[in-house]
Amino acid sequence: MRLLVRAAAWGVVLGLLILMLTPHVRVPGPEAFADKVWHVLGFLAITLSLQVGPVWRDRLGAALLAVLIGAGVEVVQDWVGRERSLLDLVADAVGAGIGWWVSPRLAPLIDWLKRQP
Repeated sequence: MRLLVRAAAWGVVLGLLILMLTPHVRVPGPEAFADKVWHVLGFLAITLSLQVGPVWRDRLGAALLAVLIGAGVEVVQDWVGRERSLLDLVADAVGAGIGWWVSPRLAPLIDWLKRQP
């Protein structure tokens, strides 16, 4: 079970990285707002996944690593036909911050997932 949980956590992180580093796909809804919502949700998921997977154990470290990933993605996006956006990075940081804030409330679940054999 532990291997499955860690694989799912890595799958979330890698899947979102692939989505962020491929040519732009239109998201449903008013584009500017929907894009930022997707960034917030994506980096909330990345922050929580980094805590569940074998990457980072403490919540602040996971949130900071998520923001660094977001910054790296914004730099690389310019090379893959997408545009850099400071507002995207802000949305990424908001998502990571929400992940940092939510994780203590999810601590029993996160601890249970980490303890699975």
